[in-house]
Amino acid sequence: MSSKNSIVVFGLMSILLLMLVGAINYWVDPQCYYRCETVDSSKKTLNTYYQAAQRIMAFPETELVILGSSRGETTSPLWIEQETGLKTLNLSVSGAELITKLTLLKIAEQNAKLKKVIWLADYFDLIGETTDSKIKNTPALRKYFLSKSNDEGAFQKLKYLQSLVDHNTLEASLHFISNKEATKITKGAGSELNLSDCESENFAGKETPESLRKEVALLYQNYSQGVLRPSQNPDSMRTFANEMKRLKHQGIDVIILITPYHPEFLNRLKTEHVDIFERHQEWIRELKTLEVDGIKIKDAFQGMRADDGSPKYWNDGVHFTCHYSIMMLKALLR
Repeated sequence: MSSKNSIVVFGLMSILLLMLVGAINYWVDPQCYYRCETVDSSKKTLNTYYQAAQRIMAFPETELVILGSSRGETTSPLWIEQETGLKTLNLSVSGAELITKLTLLKIAEQNAKLKKVIWLADYFDLIGETTDSKIKNTPALRKYFLSKSNDEGAFQKLKYLQSLVDHNTLEASLHFISNKEATKITKGAGSELNLSDCESENFAGKETPESLRKEVALLYQNYSQGVLRPSQNPDSMRTFANEMKRLKHQGIDVIILITPYHPEFLNRLKTEHVDIFERHQEWIRELKTLEVDGIKIKDAFQGMRADDGSPKYWNDGVHFTCHYSIMMLKALLR
């Protein structure tokens, strides 16, 4: 076979292989990018944002939702339900920011009996275009966006086609095929927590003092050099404020909890990154202007009095324990 024919054959085989990969990814659709036009509670998927939306569909009697990032995943919906008497879902998802949270809020408004919202406020909520691809690329979720960043231009369509043959999508497809039955709809993050342990004053946490120190240092480097470095987007703040006011006018009560950092993390931020700390302070001042009847705000940013930085209260530099979550929210729910 001549070298020219070899090149042609190789090219044809490559095209066929790409077509096969694309067909597998489209059919399996592990992240719900291609064949999920609506939110179906029976659909199996690895897409954690779609799973959060599925919870709403699976529990249409829901009256209270918790909206947070990974920092909200230690808040037990069962404990909130016990305290308030309201049927509760925890829609907190790792990586969730303003648009993600508002997307889930819109779905809850349309498909549940919403009476109260607990918004766990993170500084990075309002940084701007940080929305994860798992929500940007999911047709059933993308249509709820408040921003116009989801338009279907040529570049977006090209990215869509590329994702069909992307090796990460193929890896997700192969993982999904062998773990399909592992995905299960619950009341959300924190549902698995032992409430008596979390409420106990003897709660010990899962870290040792030594491992926690390492986690705090690691997260501090990651957040101070990356996640927290960009400034917030003023448009995002206006969008957030308008949405909270809209909820109030619709008779839906709102609790905004301004979440803390580990004491060592916060102290280092104050001294080593004064600009970032001051931006946090300005954000908190703006949030507090929203407090009126129907919108409660709890400023826990600089920590609660009992917080000694131990594993009782912290899993790492930014993620608090279920015991700390209960301590911060208890008075707000009465």
